[in-house]
Amino acid sequence: MSKELDKKLQTLPKPKLREETKDVLHQAIMEHEKEKNHNAWLPKVRSAALFTVSIVAIALFSFILFTGSEGEAPRSSAPEESSYDNYVSHLQSIEVHNQIDADKAYIGNNGALGKYHGQVLPGKYYANGMELQTNEELPMGIHMHYKVTEDTSAKGFDKEVFHVTNLPWTIIFNATTYFTFFTNGDYVTFDIDYYGEKREYTLTRQQIEDLYGRDVKEFADNKDLWKEEVMEKTLQNEEKVQDFMEKIQAP
Repeated sequence: MSKELDKKLQTLPKPKLREETKDVLHQAIMEHEKEKNHNAWLPKVRSAALFTVSIVAIALFSFILFTGSEGEAPRSSAPEESSYDNYVSHLQSIEVHNQIDADKAYIGNNGALGKYHGQVLPGKYYANGMELQTNEELPMGIHMHYKVTEDTSAKGFDKEVFHVTNLPWTIIFNATTYFTFFTNGDYVTFDIDYYGEKREYTLTRQQIEDLYGRDVKEFADNKDLWKEEVMEKTLQNEEKVQDFMEKIQAP
């Protein structure tokens, strides 16, 4: 029975696939091969891409961390608010009047100078000593030393008083204060160790009085005049501040 069935089956015509069917089957086989190859190399590509992105991210982070802006020492932080007018508002909040008795307001009184240097004025968190020049044969003045490091409890603007964006306002404000409340000083020098970089700025009484066009001792007993002349007309005038800095640094 099985032999007769085999013979009959052999005599039947072989089935033929239409061209459309062949094309569908061929396309299905090609898609299957493509998917198989894709699944084989995709993990490798993903792995390589992730590795490359990680290397670039690490390099970028290292560059930002260990490099400062041009002309600046490496920094771990920048001012939260860099615009000068906000820093001027910070300076205006500092009470410089009524800090010492009038009979103690002279160069040579270490206690009075030390209070302003280490407790009142911008830079107090970095105060690192001072020197007095009281030889009557030489111009009388003071050297205020500062050492800026990351090891400080200062925050916000107090931490950034010597940053390049705030420095001009800091030294003008401090010099004005010394010449206003200490009547016998001819100059003040700010010696600043800024993260290992030495900076020095000397301002004379004459330069400061030329800046305001008046005897700055007039500010000592007049808070309104201080606010108007020092804070509003001078420190809020960015061009005036920058011009003054160029003059005192000119060779």
